[in-house]
Amino acid sequence: MEIDKKKIKMLNRLFAVGYENEKSIAAMTMDDILALDGISVADISLINELQKAIKSNKVIAFLSGTE
Repeated sequence: MEIDKKKIKMLNRLFAVGYENEKSIAAMTMDDILALDGISVADISLINELQKAIKSNKVIAFLSGTE
């Protein structure tokens, strides 16, 4: 099992703009997501998956790709 580098890169981007914990990431709205610089459809999908993983307490499974 290996951590997905794209997911880590997305987490680092979120941390850099102030979303530094599960609560703040889970609370992001679509407007918040679309306001991120250089956001792509793939990025939106990753954030959506991350939000679902946070809400179901499966962040490690999300990061490892076993969810």
